[in-house]
Amino acid sequence: MAYTLISMVGTGMFKTQGNSEGYLETDYYFDGNMHFKTRLFMEAMLQCKAKQIDQIILLGTDTSSWDCLVDKDNDERDETIELWDSLFDQCESKETGVQPSGVSRDNLDRLEVYLTERFSTEVKIRIHSHTIDDRSSEDLFDCYMSATGLVKDGNDILFDITHGFRSMPVLLYQSLQYSAGQQAGHSIEIIYGELDSNDRFRAKARNLSSYWRYSELSKALNLFSSKLDGFRLAELVMKDWEKGSKAIKNLSEIVQTNFALQIFDVARQIRNALAVYPEHAPAWLGKVKAELESVVSIIDEADKPRSLYRYSEYLYNHHLNVQAVITLQVTVESAVIIKYANEDKLGDYYWWQDYGKQELKQIINDNKKNLKEPLGDLKRFRDQVAHGGGKEIERNKKAYGEDKEKKSYPQASNIPKIYKNGRMGVERLLAILAGA
Repeated sequence: MAYTLISMVGTGMFKTQGNSEGYLETDYYFDGNMHFKTRLFMEAMLQCKAKQIDQIILLGTDTSSWDCLVDKDNDERDETIELWDSLFDQCESKETGVQPSGVSRDNLDRLEVYLTERFSTEVKIRIHSHTIDDRSSEDLFDCYMSATGLVKDGNDILFDITHGFRSMPVLLYQSLQYSAGQQAGHSIEIIYGELDSNDRFRAKARNLSSYWRYSELSKALNLFSSKLDGFRLAELVMKDWEKGSKAIKNLSEIVQTNFALQIFDVARQIRNALAVYPEHAPAWLGKVKAELESVVSIIDEADKPRSLYRYSEYLYNHHLNVQAVITLQVTVESAVIIKYANEDKLGDYYWWQDYGKQELKQIINDNKKNLKEPLGDLKRFRDQVAHGGGKEIERNKKAYGEDKEKKSYPQASNIPKIYKNGRMGVERLLAILAGA
């Protein structure tokens, strides 16, 4: 497993006399009682992870303590000392009461080369203004977005928030959330070097990766609850509830593909998963369970047309308007099939074309006042959806003249009205078939 280490450079600590000390030399302890003494938590991470880290991305402001990254005490080459002096002048003059000018791009380029050599790992540096407030947040976010885009394909990410200050870790966290959503394959680990309150030369390396997991869970739960898109949630649930995970994935698949007739198979799968719900499940998993219970509560295999009708409402209430309208049309066809054939003919296109359509046509002719308009509009809209939003063609010689016609694209804004009228027509159809 290869890692990209993303670390933040803040402001080093200094002696009160004004003599530069930079970051304090600290003994960082990791799990397994491994510990490394260094001024930089980043360096301790490199030693801990050995050869697993093959890229480093450093972020900071133009006046961060970039000089602290130069090991002038153990590297006495002239070019190293000169680089440290130049960085110190640009970044640390605040220690002598002078407003720092900010690090130059030329020095950052030199620092990238120096650090790549020092750590034998590719190093990239990105900076932004030291003014961090509401007005500059957009520029900061853009900077962090560009930085996360540098992560090598396939690398997992170690996010070190130890030396970040103010809102920097928060904004970078948000950037990583966006990037992780756009680029599959990156897992995120959050790490933090926490100083011992009783010993400022000792620190504990904290793994805060669970915070990332809970953040991902919150987004995935919201997406599933609002749009029934549970693909990411299924991945996150797998460890805690394997059968529930598979049921969530299959439900999301039939919603996405409009395979409404498969809701009965999925409902059976959900019931089986609920039967083995974990005894000591975490509280958040209860929200997933409740959503799945709401699905099975509307499905009754003894009355498939009515179940499909309720499933259509369920989709509509989750703002899946097109799927809801299509499922209403499936309800119409299923009701006729159950009445004049049997369940084996559900989804049988050829039976519907040869027999079902004629049965429905006769029912509508016998009940024109109640069924013709709502079921006609529903069928036309379903066909337009199936043909990519194709134009509706109206031929009316009286209105448009001989051999003339009116063409118009369907309007998404009309879907609520079409659904409402279609639902009314379906309710009437179900009542007619039940009394026939």
